[in-house]
Amino acid sequence: MKKIILTLISLFSLAVGYDEILLSKEQSQKLGITLGKADFSGYALLGPFVANVDFSNQSLKQTSPFEITITQIHKLPGEAVKKGEAICNISSDSLSNLIYEYNNTESKLQIARNNANKDKALYDDGVISQREYQNSYLLANELELKLKDLDSTIRQIGVNPGNSSSTFGFIVKARESGILAYAPSKSGEKITPFSPYIIIAKDSSMQASIKIPEQNAESIAKNAKIYIKNGTKNVEIGKVESLSIALDTMTNTLQARAILDSPNLDSANLDSSLKLKAGSNIDVLIRAKNPSGTIVVGYDMVTKFSNDNLVFVETAGGFMPTKINIIKEVNGGYLVAKDNFSEKSNLATGAIIVLKGVMSDLSFE
Repeated sequence: MKKIILTLISLFSLAVGYDEILLSKEQSQKLGITLGKADFSGYALLGPFVANVDFSNQSLKQTSPFEITITQIHKLPGEAVKKGEAICNISSDSLSNLIYEYNNTESKLQIARNNANKDKALYDDGVISQREYQNSYLLANELELKLKDLDSTIRQIGVNPGNSSSTFGFIVKARESGILAYAPSKSGEKITPFSPYIIIAKDSSMQASIKIPEQNAESIAKNAKIYIKNGTKNVEIGKVESLSIALDTMTNTLQARAILDSPNLDSANLDSSLKLKAGSNIDVLIRAKNPSGTIVVGYDMVTKFSNDNLVFVETAGGFMPTKINIIKEVNGGYLVAKDNFSEKSNLATGAIIVLKGVMSDLSFE
């Protein structure tokens, strides 16, 4: 009968909650149990997410539609340049042919314009038909459009088609003033087609494209702060500027665009592997607002007992095992329902496995 009563008491205890674990402060210290607090700030760090770093949209990129070879260097990456200032010299048979075609087309256009003007006068005097005048007029227009297309292609490379050659090949000039963020650094270097080989930035600001899993997207808003982990610290590096509404079905992610312009980047003593470089991938954390009525508890505060997730709340006589409702995982811990927790609540951290052992009837000294 006594055994049945004890069993019923035990079942009743499990139904209404867990018994307090009696433990003095001295015993807690000896067992390696420390205290911490839940995060009531209303925000949590989500991630890490993969971010691809690039120069900001304020940068100008110079590319070539064919392979070119660097023959001379005038400016190095990091230097300031003015519009029209020489950056390097290049060599390319394809570019030579393109400039020859440009000069040839320019000569043909001049002749065609003269013929069109003469035919206009003859047509006005009734000497030739309108059809004959239209033919010469259309030929001049066709050559003008071709010349503009050739001029655009050559200038995209950074070469002035009218004044481009020198002893060391074609002179590449800056199309805008700014900082030479990226440029060839040695003679003989070969540049592959359609890859930017010169990037001129208005300033040192950069941007990042971040892939956000669909389940996290609704928690992230415009202007949300972005961090990278530097050792044990989180360093703010920018903020979210926009978040796409189109889902990438291949990865189930949405793309966020972030501006990386935080002054902390200049002052923080970042590890060399965290230096932001265009084209590199970094892991970032994003600060998101928590739903109402939630808090964040650290990984080291939570343990699993049977089917329950528990934390141990400090009491006057020890610790009270308290069930928590985990909503989702965030960086460094879990988002849980606030329930009856308060900012004054101290939660056990460290060797909480000892407390779990007590609940399993394992003794301690």
